[in-house]
Amino acid sequence: MSPLIRKVYEIKGSKIIALPKSWIEWFERENQCKIKEVAVEVGEVLTIQPILPLKAEKAVTKRSF
Repeated sequence: MSPLIRKVYEIKGSKIIALPKSWIEWFERENQCKIKEVAVEVGEVLTIQPILPLKAEKAVTKRSF
């Protein structure tokens, strides 16, 4: 799969990466919960993962993304 390219914006000294609303809505629909927070791992690659309620987390671990 090729990487999806997103623009980096600067707002009041912070760097922002905007995700399409449809991506978030799809993920929420698939996992039947709202995304209120994300975890960002910083290394050679930036990884953004949603923080899900415990009930939904169990369902996500059974899926292959």
